[in-house]
Amino acid sequence: MTDTRITPVFMIQRRFSAPIERVFDAWADPAQMAAWAGPTGAQLTVLSGEIAEGATMHARQDTADGGAMFTIGRYLELRRPHRLVYDQSFADEAGNVTKAPFFDHWPHVLRTEVDLAEDGDGTRLTLRWTPIGATPDEEAQFASIMDSMTGGWSGSFDKLDAFLAG
Repeated sequence: MTDTRITPVFMIQRRFSAPIERVFDAWADPAQMAAWAGPTGAQLTVLSGEIAEGATMHARQDTADGGAMFTIGRYLELRRPHRLVYDQSFADEAGNVTKAPFFDHWPHVLRTEVDLAEDGDGTRLTLRWTPIGATPDEEAQFASIMDSMTGGWSGSFDKLDAFLAG
């Protein structure tokens, strides 16, 4: 029997009043990314690695409620200043991929594609998030909270907007 599922893809766009190179650097430099990444109230700390094709970056995200989550990103493509692609997973303190701490059925790997385009005197960012190798239950869980993802990414983009303006 052929699998006829269509993998859900989350997409969000935002325009930033900053040059494309500046927006790219905010995503491609770990120190800059740590200044804005994560939802409102969260703080990212890069623990190890780098952002480069074939590289891995391990990070800790401290949440507003005092909790902590770890992530690992494996960078697949960096095309300055237009595109970044990485696979993102939850991890433990040692950098091993783990189950998501907040859902029973969450994809172990999300492909994050960030595309940047010049837009007048600013930059248009398009982000796509796609489950990779997910089960039907994981894809269903992912699809069921896309509205929440819009809120989460909007909070991150608000922080990025403030960072770029500073």
